[in-house]
Amino acid sequence: MATSSRRSRTEDPVGSVVAYLQDYAEGHPECSKDEIARATAQEFGLTKERSVYFRPEFALRFSTASGSSFSNVVLSLSALQRYDHTPFIVCVVRPAGVQLLLANTTFLRKISHSSHRLAIDNIRGSFLGHDIVRDHGCLTNESQNFTALFEIHGQHTWDENLERLVIETNAIAATGVRFTPSQTQIFHIIAAPRRALALSTHHQYCELRTELNQLVLANRSAILQAARIDNVNLRGNAIEQIVTQSGNFHSVEDASRTLQMGTEVKIDIKTKVLTLASSPKAYNIDKTLRVLSNANTVVAFLFIGVEPGRDLVKTCLVSIFDRTILEATRVQFHWAGRNSRGVTQLAGDLRVLFEPNFVELVDVARAQRFLQRLVHLRPSNASDRDA
Repeated sequence: MATSSRRSRTEDPVGSVVAYLQDYAEGHPECSKDEIARATAQEFGLTKERSVYFRPEFALRFSTASGSSFSNVVLSLSALQRYDHTPFIVCVVRPAGVQLLLANTTFLRKISHSSHRLAIDNIRGSFLGHDIVRDHGCLTNESQNFTALFEIHGQHTWDENLERLVIETNAIAATGVRFTPSQTQIFHIIAAPRRALALSTHHQYCELRTELNQLVLANRSAILQAARIDNVNLRGNAIEQIVTQSGNFHSVEDASRTLQMGTEVKIDIKTKVLTLASSPKAYNIDKTLRVLSNANTVVAFLFIGVEPGRDLVKTCLVSIFDRTILEATRVQFHWAGRNSRGVTQLAGDLRVLFEPNFVELVDVARAQRFLQRLVHLRPSNASDRDA
């Protein structure tokens, strides 16, 4: 078995501790929670703080369950806040082995125990085992998906998750209001892909693409420096601020351009580290539908691809209805909370956007079917996507 010093030098500490926990449980089938905790702490040089074992790269909470259910108290929300910036792994020790769950705030449904006074300014209560989601969109909460899941978690701030948990826990009215479009607005929404298609080859849109590319390249050094920030949320915000020269407003668009032809282009800036797999947030569905209900508006992503090791910066301005983008779009209803259609997330390898021969292509019929689903989205069909 590897020594703790060798473990500490590994490039994948989370993967190493996951493998160790699974191997230890297999080799010690009768081990108790305390036994596996002590062995893991020694192997990885972990510090214990109350019930949590941690090091800079991750935190662990050990628990037990005798049956198929897991309803134990795991941790208080206030304690989780201290570790939420790293993968927070719950190791459930069962007679048949261990179950590993990622329990950062993004993957909690609500706060259950002693949480009746939970509020934004009053963090209290604990979460139970059954409050941890077992599926997040198309990803199951299992060890093989921890890297992808934590990448998703990194795109949500503590404040965003706290607000959602307060709403879900207290069953109070959501701060956001579900957009209920009129028939005229629905007409404009469903017509949005045709607007995007007509714009995709227009010289004014091509000029905007060139303008934005030049703006990004003019700030290349600052962007490459910001790209070295480990936290994906802070990294994206920093690059967005560099490009827009303003703060982060968390609306549909980070920038807006009105073309001479009268079309308003809402631009959402997305950062993509070209050497990393990622599943970035796309857009809030209700906010985007509201924007698209304007007859003269389109929404596009400005992807900024960075590779700090090669001092490489690339850009791609592309419609949210582009075929590649639409294929990668997943609806995440469960994260957004009550009275909302939810948010979307981009999954898969998007590096094709930065290839020299990439061309924006809008399949109008498919995009319109997708929009119809979004307009009529309910919790029961929120996981649907265009096939």
